[in-house]
Amino acid sequence: MPRTALTVTESSKAGTVLAAGTAADVANGNSVPNDGKLLIVATNGGASTRTITITPAITVDGLAVSARTISLAASAVKLLGPYDTSTYSTTLAISADHADVKFQPIRAAGL
Repeated sequence: MPRTALTVTESSKAGTVLAAGTAADVANGNSVPNDGKLLIVATNGGASTRTITITPAITVDGLAVSARTISLAASAVKLLGPYDTSTYSTTLAISADHADVKFQPIRAAGL
């Protein structure tokens, strides 16, 4: 199945209310439009450490490049990114090992 698309929140000089985020699609992964300036708030609502994986879209000499893994402690929040488009593509592939993880992509207005 295709990755589940995440909705990007645009920032505002007047302030932006952040939604609770979208639970990670453990079975299919998630995707989000990437312009190289995208940031993602990752929140772990669970009691155990979780792993987030960002998958590069390039190969080197025909070999896949290793994915970037990020450890997210229990009840922690991390700001991830940005991810350059030459390595990660204009569609960022992101996934987590449990639905306790929620993603909230943010794009800064005017950048």
